[in-house]
Amino acid sequence: MLQSTPAPQSQSSTVARPLLILVDGHSLAFRSYFAFAKGRDGGLRTTTGIPTSVCFGFLKSLVEVISSEQPQSMAVAFDTKEPTFRHEADKNYKAGREETPEEFIPDLKNLQELLVGLRVPVLRAPGFEADDVLATLAHRASDTGYQVKILTGDRDLFQLVDPEKAITVLYLDSSFWRRSSDTGPVEFNSEDVVAKLGITPAQVVDYKALCGQYSWS
Repeated sequence: MLQSTPAPQSQSSTVARPLLILVDGHSLAFRSYFAFAKGRDGGLRTTTGIPTSVCFGFLKSLVEVISSEQPQSMAVAFDTKEPTFRHEADKNYKAGREETPEEFIPDLKNLQELLVGLRVPVLRAPGFEADDVLATLAHRASDTGYQVKILTGDRDLFQLVDPEKAITVLYLDSSFWRRSSDTGPVEFNSEDVVAKLGITPAQVVDYKALCGQYSWS
């Protein structure tokens, strides 16, 4: 994915930088599932009953973003089943989360196989969340001369926005999948994060630590 090293550019300049889009896999997959499964008696399915809400919504959004952004590189990061270092630090980490819908699991597996078939790099790191993978890659890619845009529906990742490193977030909210909507993801830079949340990207970590996982609602 990052085989070649572009010519060195100013850290604050994005004009000549090739574009890398990093996709928050589970965030986009869950948003796709609930966008197309809600009120549809279990969601979209093939004629043989295979659930397809995740595959349909995810690939639809991915194609639209590729068309509008024209990236030179792309990769998708997913969580793994293994506990992370956060679970080791606190056994109650994410203990209050709702159970994953039964139909979601095979749909996600099929999506990951489709991405591999489409030659889109799928990244996982046992012991770490997809967010950790995205943050590491975003900074490494920026350091080698890339402009980075992170596609996600999770505002936690606003903490990665950094104009000096040419890192922004392409944020997908629930309106993206409405039939009446003709807008794509909204790109957030530092000023946009302040306007949206009232805090800077660097303050997101502290804000979340003080308010907890439901602070965005």
